[in-house]
Amino acid sequence: MPIPRVRSPFPTRSLWWITLLAWLSVAAGPPVWKSNHPQPIRLTWGEAQEVTTLAQGPPIRSRAGLLQDRSSGTILWAWRAEDPLPMASVTKLMTALLALESLDPEQTITVPAAAVKDLPADSARMGLQPGQQVQVRTLLYGALLPSGNDAALALAIAAAGSEQAFVAQMNARAQAWGMKATHFANPHGLDAPDHVASAQDLALLAQRALANPLIARIVATPSIDLEGFHLKNTNELLTRFPGAYGVKTGTTDAAGQVLIAAARRPGGDALTVVMHSQDRYAETIDLLNFYFQHWVWMDAGLTRDVLNRATGPDGTQYLLVTGPAPLFLPRWQQRQLRPVRRVQFDPHGRPRGVYQVWFGPQKLLETPITFQPLPPRPHATQ
Repeated sequence: MPIPRVRSPFPTRSLWWITLLAWLSVAAGPPVWKSNHPQPIRLTWGEAQEVTTLAQGPPIRSRAGLLQDRSSGTILWAWRAEDPLPMASVTKLMTALLALESLDPEQTITVPAAAVKDLPADSARMGLQPGQQVQVRTLLYGALLPSGNDAALALAIAAAGSEQAFVAQMNARAQAWGMKATHFANPHGLDAPDHVASAQDLALLAQRALANPLIARIVATPSIDLEGFHLKNTNELLTRFPGAYGVKTGTTDAAGQVLIAAARRPGGDALTVVMHSQDRYAETIDLLNFYFQHWVWMDAGLTRDVLNRATGPDGTQYLLVTGPAPLFLPRWQQRQLRPVRRVQFDPHGRPRGVYQVWFGPQKLLETPITFQPLPPRPHATQ
């Protein structure tokens, strides 16, 4: 599933110039982003501070990670995001996705002895017993909420016949999905040689997992009782951060603390990854707050008001309308946007036009204008 990309509303090559101007503004007043465009960008003191904050980036303490706008796929900040590192139990997102390719959620399977007998004594489990009859849906909850390694193995064996065959499918799928730094050695995520992924790959995996309605519903569930199992989500962010709705934790000696998280609020939808963190929740909350404080999705289309009118050569009045025009941009840029309407009438009086939104010399948006004829105004009577 390709992730849609949006063109950044802020030219990367200009970031450091504007940051420099922001710094110079301490003594020189509001800075101006110089360009050949007739509309230079003048920053207020507050906007200059925002530019500096964005250039410095969010708090970073983990070994690797990223901050992404989930709706567009735009990576806003990343550090060592392409490095292959142990991934721990976030592995189970791939296990769940792959299991659902061949198993029906309502299907009942018999738990094989291999799903429980070789796990370490202190391994995370949902509590399965050999020979137990359990629905696939329950196993999915057991793998993704308490991070049951027994549930992951039961799913893998049921889907592919053996753990080894399932792992081969996991690696084939990772390659097909463009997860270039990923290699799986097992379906649960316990430390093993060459069981690694990058933060960028885990973001791709999380996007696919959240696109699956069942998995998205599971990872957003704080706790549930199914078939005699009480299953509690290891992801504390669901009850600690307003708007959080997933996705998966992982912890091993080699991986440290791993967390893929997603949170949605009016104006934005963020995805974060932290790997080998000392405090995954504090760091993820810092990243999510950085996103919601500094970026926003907005509808930049024309509003239906008295200002958005045009009069044709025959005196007909038109209401100018555009469809939804979503823009994702740093919040400080909202005041700097410059809307432009280009309206023409052909020799027959037929209207046509485009609506554009500019940020300094950069055109962020262009969309056709729809012309809706307005009823003629009634003439006043004496």
